[in-house]
Amino acid sequence: MTDGAHSSRDEIDASPAGADADRARDDRGSARARRGVIRRLRRRPGWAAFEVRALGFLIWLVLVVLRRSIKLSLVGMEPLEKRWRDGEPSVLAFWHGRSIMLPFMYAGPGASIMNSTHRDGEIITRALARFGIRSTRGSSSRSAVPGTLGLARELRAGRDVALIPDGPRGPAGIAKPGAVALASAGSVPLFPLAFSADRAVRMRGWDRMLIPLPGARVVCLVGEAIAPPAPRDRNARERVRRELEERLKHVTREADRLSGRTEEDR
Repeated sequence: MTDGAHSSRDEIDASPAGADADRARDDRGSARARRGVIRRLRRRPGWAAFEVRALGFLIWLVLVVLRRSIKLSLVGMEPLEKRWRDGEPSVLAFWHGRSIMLPFMYAGPGASIMNSTHRDGEIITRALARFGIRSTRGSSSRSAVPGTLGLARELRAGRDVALIPDGPRGPAGIAKPGAVALASAGSVPLFPLAFSADRAVRMRGWDRMLIPLPGARVVCLVGEAIAPPAPRDRNARERVRRELEERLKHVTREADRLSGRTEEDR
């Protein structure tokens, strides 16, 4: 009986199903080991600095190649270009899901954005710096005060400020008050911007980031400027926040229409 029992177990272990289960366990163990090695490697200061530089360069290179492959149309740029010629700064506002296309259109004397303090934020900072776009450290959910003060200093220095009213984590299409507060503090107008493309990939994140494909027709639409509210008038600031939100939705729909992007693609 005992020999028979041992023989049965050996036969089960030697079966194809048993071998597949062993290989699956080995694969899971190997994957965990690789992830552990990568995590330890990324914690090393030297590797972290290399990763930031390399990925920042790679993102910049991808955007440069993409920019050269698309057909770009700039619509409504005249008021913004006049302010650039006159050396007058502005606040530029656009949704998070269309933000990757900002470097395609910006041709002013210099712009600054607020970026997060973690490694991903530093990678984006490195990439944008190659387009002449500077970053201040902070976000609307963490370290917001230093970042906002930094952007206010950039406005006073005559640089444009680019802000994403629904960033960094949404909800998508809902404007937070930061852009209006900065425009109010600097007494500069708000320009709602929208970007669209007829052929693009939509990511699965909360913002459904739109990334144009090579050869796509890309439209950048600059909406009518919004006058800044008085700094101490809370009611006016809320009114302008709602106006900015509605204007952004409108110019986004219009940019989609001009690019040939259909309703079901949005």
